[in-house]
Amino acid sequence: MAVPVVIDGYNVLYARGESPSAESRERLVRDLVRWAQRRGRQAILVFDAWAQGQRVEHVEARGPVTVCFTRYGERADAWIVRRVTARPEAVVVSSDREVARAARRQGSAVLGAEAFLARLDAALGPGVGGDAAPAPAPPGRRPGRQAAWLRGL
Repeated sequence: MAVPVVIDGYNVLYARGESPSAESRERLVRDLVRWAQRRGRQAILVFDAWAQGQRVEHVEARGPVTVCFTRYGERADAWIVRRVTARPEAVVVSSDREVARAARRQGSAVLGAEAFLARLDAALGPGVGGDAAPAPAPPGRRPGRQAAWLRGL
């Protein structure tokens, strides 16, 4: 089973300097689909819908990317933490300290939004391999499947 990448959508959009508009979300989804296809990866892109969402979460399959809008009253942060508690083998993309801390406690690898964007841009750039070096494992933590997988991000 492939190591899933769980991405905090608005966190990545803000790191890109973009607003949380429908157009910027769609642009991110398109970029992630291209990245995932080129890299042979599966990704889950999570957006907050806590203030205006539906009673249940809304999920859209977009090829190798699953786009999830949280249910009303739930933030993406809580959704991500709940997801990695159930399946800790994930790589989490978020610069939110609390999300990163909770994900690491569960055994997930964490990559900040800016670091992920650099890899995304490199992978989608013309003629660029996108083989940036992975972030080192936190002190006292043995690199596992996630660390090996990050090399291919």
